[in-house]
Amino acid sequence: MTHSLWYRVRRPFRYPTCCTCVWEVFDVNHAGCVKCGGHHMCANNPVDSKCPLVTCPDGTRVCDITGVILPEIHAAAREYVEHSYRPDPQSACIDMDTEIYSVVYRFLLGPRSELCRTKENQKQYQKIQAHLYKQLKHFKIKQPDCLPNMCQIIAASMVQEKHWRFIRAASEHLAQQCSRQIMLCLLDLRGKGVKITTGTRLQDLVCGMLYMLRTGLTYKNRVLLAAIPEIDACLPHENKIELYFGISSKVICMTENEVKLVFREFYQS
Repeated sequence: MTHSLWYRVRRPFRYPTCCTCVWEVFDVNHAGCVKCGGHHMCANNPVDSKCPLVTCPDGTRVCDITGVILPEIHAAAREYVEHSYRPDPQSACIDMDTEIYSVVYRFLLGPRSELCRTKENQKQYQKIQAHLYKQLKHFKIKQPDCLPNMCQIIAASMVQEKHWRFIRAASEHLAQQCSRQIMLCLLDLRGKGVKITTGTRLQDLVCGMLYMLRTGLTYKNRVLLAAIPEIDACLPHENKIELYFGISSKVICMTENEVKLVFREFYQS
């Protein structure tokens, strides 16, 4: 069944848009919201997927809406490191994995991330509250003897804020998953001659790669940085990291350009 056919069968819908969709699966990888008529379609791979993914005990990732298992290639971390990573004797004692996780933890679970999440979500609540108040005031002036339809009022208020976004709290498992994927990519970069030192340099790289995890990085059929789409809902907006974390937002673009340039030169040469 196509979405257009399902839409005709299930309409009319209660809301034009809604914050929390109630999904109904009408095909293998298709689902529709019974409240607003929205459409969700699972991609053929986790790199292009925008599904809310759930990781199973066996390592596979499943769409939380349709239950579709997204196909992906799993590589053994030990074999990958042995073939691509040549440790520097002077820095052999540095536990880069621990330092990467500490940076990831600070961005997703630390006190600064909690402060950012609380303040930015509070601002969003206030904006929606202001829109709701304006809609009620306008209705009272226009129809003083009628009771307002709160569903219509709330829907009109939500439409006024076109780019509203609430930051979600990340889980410990998500932080570990992000740390591991960044670690594998950094080891691959180091094996291709990129100088990676601890401190500010490593912090900027990890920060930039956290935002790259939203879509991942692939070259032809090679996954250079696995995508973790669920991280997008847990990261603050790029222009807020300098305010809450003291890191320039330029590192996101600079890291992405540097990583892509290194891999492009290596695989095209």
